[in-house]
Amino acid sequence: MLTDHRAVTNDTVLNRAAVDALSAHVALCDKHGVILGVNAAWRQFADDNGGGLPDYGIGLNYLRVLEAAVEWARVNGATKTEIAVTHGVRVGFSDVLSGRLPRFQIEYRCDAPGTPRWFLLTISRVTDHPFASVLVAHENTTAIKDAEAAQHEHQRVMAGEFSSVIEAIARLIEQRDPYTAGHQRGSVGWCNFIADEIGFDDDRRQGLLLGAGIHDIGKIAVPAEILTRPGRLSTLEMEMIRGHAAAGYDVLRDIAFPWRIADMVHQHHENFDGSGYPLGLAGEEICIEARIIAVADMFDAMTSHRPYRAAHTVGDAIDELRRMSGTRYDPEVVTAMLRVIEREMSDAMSVTKGSQG
Repeated sequence: MLTDHRAVTNDTVLNRAAVDALSAHVALCDKHGVILGVNAAWRQFADDNGGGLPDYGIGLNYLRVLEAAVEWARVNGATKTEIAVTHGVRVGFSDVLSGRLPRFQIEYRCDAPGTPRWFLLTISRVTDHPFASVLVAHENTTAIKDAEAAQHEHQRVMAGEFSSVIEAIARLIEQRDPYTAGHQRGSVGWCNFIADEIGFDDDRRQGLLLGAGIHDIGKIAVPAEILTRPGRLSTLEMEMIRGHAAAGYDVLRDIAFPWRIADMVHQHHENFDGSGYPLGLAGEEICIEARIIAVADMFDAMTSHRPYRAAHTVGDAIDELRRMSGTRYDPEVVTAMLRVIEREMSDAMSVTKGSQG
């Protein structure tokens, strides 16, 4: 009998003392999807929010309830997101009930008047229970969402402050050495394009671009006349220039950036095969941002005019990328850069043809 079964479930099967202590709104359903029992949090939520199901839904088929909810959402002008979530829950419950899935989870928004609220719905198979087959739990995750939003805002503010610090450093470099500053800006542009190809998220992209913007900061320790001198440098002068990566790291290592800025600066002359400097790192030992900067650095340096030489052609730079892929440069980054160059050249040709037409 449903009545007897329901009474046993609510008082015994649900283990009321334990389940009622949960903050999540919990219901147990049988193998047909019928709600056998609910906990105190489920009942309280229904009472507080005008729940329309008789007896808190006990005795009703939850799958039918969800199907009705989908239809109600469509008829009553719910948003596409609300309809999609409701439909997704119905499909998820059906999949768990039939055994196609052991578990289904979805996060959804269910606002109170004037108050945003978020919930995590978990639908799980129950295998060691005499009556129940599926457990449904709605957990209020609003506090977690609020904390995440506050943390994100704090990170945004901190990122802005760190960005200001890096921009100040970049201006200092520019006043001392305009050529290095211009090269760093060019490298930033190519890094941005490569980040698109690789699929960096916004936060990682920001860190990459900031690191690229000061990757040669260590050159402030090198006399300007050495940096701009035409012709062959002495062994000592070459060592001074090669020391700029470590010098830059020394400047930045004690600043608590939310990104690996110091490592980017330190490692941007490491080679993929381990033959670079100053640490002799190889492959994945080199942070991905430094591997990207290395490619952008080379391409911008080769294709830019310097006081001591004319710019190389884009074709020369492409040949160098291909020749050094897998030895000096990460092959995946090189592939991404080649796609960027091809796209940029194609766009430039389209603009040229349009202006001529």
